[in-house]
Amino acid sequence: MFVLEAKNVSKKVGSRTLINNMSFGVEKGQICGFLGPNGAGKTTLIRLLTGLIQPTKGELAINGICVTKDRTKALMNLGAIVESPIFFPYLTGKKALLNLARLHPQLPRTQRKAKVKEVLEKVSLTHAADQKVGTYSLGMKQRLGIAQALLGDPSVIILDEPANGLDPMGMRELRSLILQLREETGISFFISSHLLDELQQLCDHLVVIKQGKLVWQGELGDISGTPLFAYTLSPVDKAQKLIQQSYPVQRISKNQLNVEISEDEIGELNKVLIENEIQVLSVEKKQKRLEDAFIEMVSS
Repeated sequence: MFVLEAKNVSKKVGSRTLINNMSFGVEKGQICGFLGPNGAGKTTLIRLLTGLIQPTKGELAINGICVTKDRTKALMNLGAIVESPIFFPYLTGKKALLNLARLHPQLPRTQRKAKVKEVLEKVSLTHAADQKVGTYSLGMKQRLGIAQALLGDPSVIILDEPANGLDPMGMRELRSLILQLREETGISFFISSHLLDELQQLCDHLVVIKQGKLVWQGELGDISGTPLFAYTLSPVDKAQKLIQQSYPVQRISKNQLNVEISEDEIGELNKVLIENEIQVLSVEKKQKRLEDAFIEMVSS
């Protein structure tokens, strides 16, 4: 069973179709990246998944519970940060979470303090629990937002552009936190972001949309198609002319080429290179950049 699922979902506003017959699923423990160019319908779909708006047709389910038929029960299994987390700056981190804990009917009053302490520990904010949120850095506020999303013990957490504005250290800390939570709790994440290199380091599954339609979904490793191999060669000019007769090739440095070739064909290519008196100094498999694959998808 998927922890997050869309089945033939469409959303129309007047004569405009914002989401067009979209279906996909996120499994337990997956970190799923959600990609699309501006205006593709990402925000609309997130609003549908979080129950803020209703679909024109189709079903959305969280942990197998239909959002449209039993919204309250379905959303008990969901945590979300849509855009930036917002907290009253004059409250401490602990007080802010205690107030939000009251919104979770499945969390008894007698357990709220213990739960707040638990989630603050999970996001490494115990030391700042009694500090006012107004003194928190942006990275700390993002972690406090994730702590808020964890209060209801969700099966899946939706994050909308979580790394926006973070410096490299903040992005690394956020990435480590998401991976740790997945490892320790089995929570799934559905992450919308324009930072494709960051998603490539974090996600194992992807959903790509364009103009309200699903254009691709699957494992991250499958999105790049034929793998790239970095060849270090001498003489490189002669090698490039020879290789490009059979394979896509790109010059990436003084003596290095990227060759789009399957592993089964490497031995034959190496043989041809050596027969033509070209030295093969090294061959290294590279993962095609998600950015390049994404641009190919949405440009076609």
